[in-house]
Amino acid sequence: MDRETIARQLATLLATSDTAELEEVVARWKAGAPSEAARRTMEEMGARILDVKRALASAPKQPDAEDLTEILRLMLLLASDPEAVKPGKEPR
Repeated sequence: MDRETIARQLATLLATSDTAELEEVVARWKAGAPSEAARRTMEEMGARILDVKRALASAPKQPDAEDLTEILRLMLLLASDPEAVKPGKEPR
């Protein structure tokens, strides 16, 4: 699955779930992880997604689905390749 697809799915999850539901989703991600390394990755990603949800809850204006997808796509890019978002580089 590519970053764009994952970002769209996460944007939908963020837009349609409350914080408690997201916490349950993150717990399922961690429980279903096939290895300890994957569990840690799910835990870290889940914590970031929950941070985004909390920040959105306090924002005066909610981003639209397209903006939220782009924000999440860039977060995923940064997580997978920190060098890709350095100044002067074109995001992939």
